[in-house]
Amino acid sequence: MSIGKYVTNPGVIGAAVGAATTAKRTQSMPKDWRRLLVWGVWLAGLALAIAGVAMQEDDRDFEEEVEARKKERKRRR
Repeated sequence: MSIGKYVTNPGVIGAAVGAATTAKRTQSMPKDWRRLLVWGVWLAGLALAIAGVAMQEDDRDFEEEVEARKKERKRRR
């Protein structure tokens, strides 16, 4: 597993940079459950960005399989 594909992905970079704006936003918030909720939402976004990168290879494999099936159907006609 190569970490480079995660570090260079714009979605992951954007989500990681979002930590700065989240930190800035939560500094002025009262220290209660809402602050944790904001950080939880940020963490969920980062997790989705990372999962998207992890699934890119599977997506390519799926697209190739779909294209192969389409060609097979055309060939049968």
